[in-house]
Amino acid sequence: MSRFLSRTVALAAAAVLAITLNPAPASAATAPTAVFVQESVWPGGSSGRITVTSGDAAALPNWRVEFDLPAGTTIAHYWNAVLTRSGSHYVVVGASWNASLAAGASTSFGWVTSGQGTPQGCLLNAAPCDGRPPARDVRPPSAPTQLRGTPQATTFTLTWAASTDDRGVVGYEIYSNTGTAPIATVTTTSYSMPTPPPMVMSFGVRAVDAAGNRSPFAVLGLGTPPDTTAPSQPTGLTLRGVTDGSWTVGWTASTDNQFVAGYEVTLNGAVISLVGNTTAYVPYSGYGTYIVTVRAFDGAGNYSTRAQIGIAVDPPPPPPPGA
Repeated sequence: MSRFLSRTVALAAAAVLAITLNPAPASAATAPTAVFVQESVWPGGSSGRITVTSGDAAALPNWRVEFDLPAGTTIAHYWNAVLTRSGSHYVVVGASWNASLAAGASTSFGWVTSGQGTPQGCLLNAAPCDGRPPARDVRPPSAPTQLRGTPQATTFTLTWAASTDDRGVVGYEIYSNTGTAPIATVTTTSYSMPTPPPMVMSFGVRAVDAAGNRSPFAVLGLGTPPDTTAPSQPTGLTLRGVTDGSWTVGWTASTDNQFVAGYEVTLNGAVISLVGNTTAYVPYSGYGTYIVTVRAFDGAGNYSTRAQIGIAVDPPPPPPPGA
């Protein structure tokens, strides 16, 4: 049965913080930026350019720009950089002659697209392209899809379709249900191993981003019977304090007869995240009640009973009369 923990946090009266305003420096340092300009548009296509500038405080070695293009738009030709694509996600690094920029220097690269969409979610070396400080990364990647296994003479190869992430996927962890640690971590979308012995087993692959957020698993069973058994309920839910606009919720892992694929996290009845970790982030929006539930799911889509925790954040009391 789900548990509900209710806590009322009476916030103390606002503390007064005395600060001394110092004169602004004569010239504040500028941050590195990557600025996009759509140069021309025509029926069915467009051309664009991104200018990368190092800022005036320090050199920018090995710059990396990444972004997504909306559905219906793909890059057909590009120049002055090295570009790789995974689905709708593009990663661009400098060529041998412009990969590193001195302080205050800039370089440009450009492309021609099929479609008229423009870059979305642009990042320069994992920070926003407009030079703002990066926010904490709390969003996990999407789960890999189309996981399949191909036997060869002496090897067995797992392949899958790439995950997506708002900051970029850095790798994939491969697990089997015969152990609790990953059997491999790769940066590609395939992994080959010696052919496993004849036995009933499952494999899971999940994506990882640079902040350590993990997607749910894609699960592949070898000889597994139809799965109608739900995972166990997560236990030991905790809500920890707000950092950078988010609560942190944690729990003890569930178990399953075949493979726990991940966890569904809800806030006040709405699904906010699907994760492969045993932690997740819950957005904080000020005073109010936060009811968080977590339930495990397996590769067959069976869901555990929900575990639940709640907290109420009340405004401070009014000042006493005459205060």
